[in-house]
Amino acid sequence: MSEKDVMRFLQILCLSKREIQVYMFLAKSGVQSTSFVAKRLKMERVQAYRTFKKLQEKGFIEATLERPTRFTIVPFSALVDNYITTKKNEVTNLNEQKQSLLTAWQAISAPESEYPVAKFSIITGKKKIHSKMLNMIEEAKSEVIVLTTSLGLIQEDIAGIFDATVEPSQNRGVQVQILTDVSLENFKVVERFDRNITEDKLNIKLRHVTMSSKFFPRFLIKDEEEAILYAPFGNEASVLNLEDEGLWINDKMFISVLKAFFVQMWQSGVEASKRIEELKSGVPLGETVVIKDAEEAWNKVGKILEAAKKEIVIITSSQSINRLAEDNSLIKFLKEDLKIRLMASIDLDNLEPAQKLAAHYEVKHVPISYMTMMLVDNKHLFMFKNPPINDIDVESALYLADTFYTSDPSQIERVSEMLDDIWKRGIDISEITSQAGTKLPTVEVEKTQSVTQAVERMLQNNVTSVLITEQQQSLGVISDRDILREIIEEQKDPQETSMGELKFTPLILLETDESMITAMKLMEERGFKRAAMVKDGQLIGMLTKETAKNKG
Repeated sequence: MSEKDVMRFLQILCLSKREIQVYMFLAKSGVQSTSFVAKRLKMERVQAYRTFKKLQEKGFIEATLERPTRFTIVPFSALVDNYITTKKNEVTNLNEQKQSLLTAWQAISAPESEYPVAKFSIITGKKKIHSKMLNMIEEAKSEVIVLTTSLGLIQEDIAGIFDATVEPSQNRGVQVQILTDVSLENFKVVERFDRNITEDKLNIKLRHVTMSSKFFPRFLIKDEEEAILYAPFGNEASVLNLEDEGLWINDKMFISVLKAFFVQMWQSGVEASKRIEELKSGVPLGETVVIKDAEEAWNKVGKILEAAKKEIVIITSSQSINRLAEDNSLIKFLKEDLKIRLMASIDLDNLEPAQKLAAHYEVKHVPISYMTMMLVDNKHLFMFKNPPINDIDVESALYLADTFYTSDPSQIERVSEMLDDIWKRGIDISEITSQAGTKLPTVEVEKTQSVTQAVERMLQNNVTSVLITEQQQSLGVISDRDILREIIEEQKDPQETSMGELKFTPLILLETDESMITAMKLMEERGFKRAAMVKDGQLIGMLTKETAKNKG
């Protein structure tokens, strides 16, 4: 407690400003005469004598028997005890008169309306507000929700608000949810309360959310029937500030809006136990959010990549490799001592782009298409959805709508271990292009079949590319992306267009003892601008006209 708190208490005991001034001076200086106090406080003698007389009549100071008379204070502890006794007696008398008052009231008041009427009232003073809150908790049948600030939590704890929630939650099954800003100021209170919740297995949930201001509105809602909304009054907030004002209301619409606000904040909060560990260890809690807006998501991605220092790990789809090679959006973030690892399913459609990316980054083939994820410095995790099938305009390597982001260490640790394991099992891009290769598509379509028929087969078999044949002889391969691009860009009718009319990648089938030199000769003879080399049913490399010239 501070001196201001003591002076506020003396105000409650109905002392004037001048009387408080004299009482506090005597408390600090000891036994003194009226003339001495008047001189030191620069008061007129008549005014001083009048003030001393009133203080003596009210029982706050006592006179000595010496001459001249001097005065000393009645101990402050005695004043507090007398005040408590007086209040207890008032409560006792009020309880005794309660039934008589209610009977008299019923005789003079009109019957209550059968229809519910929305009502509100202003409650002034923290004591009255807390008394109303305790009453609401005591009457709760199913639910009590509380939102309070860091300072507010301390005030409500002193008033016994949280202790009052134990009985209804434990014995009557009332669900209690408390949302607050857990800080260094209220850390001990929260830790004690959270420990009690765990040990006694109470039906109470306690969460932390960061609040921007100590004047954040606080409220309590009971059973969605009534609520009290209150906030500090004036420019300062104190643990013993008695000047708060509250609004009690039973309007259903207002309460539903208030509860919706609470639910939204509750979802963005974290368990109080995690916040407690953060304050103990000094390791910050992670942020977890879904970023709906694509532009906002890219700003977040760019900011994190710009600050990257050690490593960026990306696992993505085979289609994203193509887009990543086209826009090369990662290259501007590449810096000395920063390693970038890429993982994707490498197939015929993205082999060449993957080779292009391998000039700057470490690239590996993994056999399964995962959701696109990016982990930066083992501290920041992004998860991106795959673009919808009907969204053909997506050109960015990352589909940014509804981007998931977290810096929560517990989540990142699990994902990091998973990505490391996938990386270890992957095949380096150099191995794929030189020997191991990837398998050719298993679904075959005749070149005379329509695009519509071919797409239906691809959907039925859940594949992204097909092998085009003519009289059971393999001619080439084409991916769903190339089919879609050619049909849309050249405005072809998929029902009228045959697969043989599309610009598929032709195959050069090599015998076991034939080399790339043979493939280049065949490519030149057949006039291919691009071709895939296949040996023993495996794709071993991609040739373009430019590559063939350089090799020659």
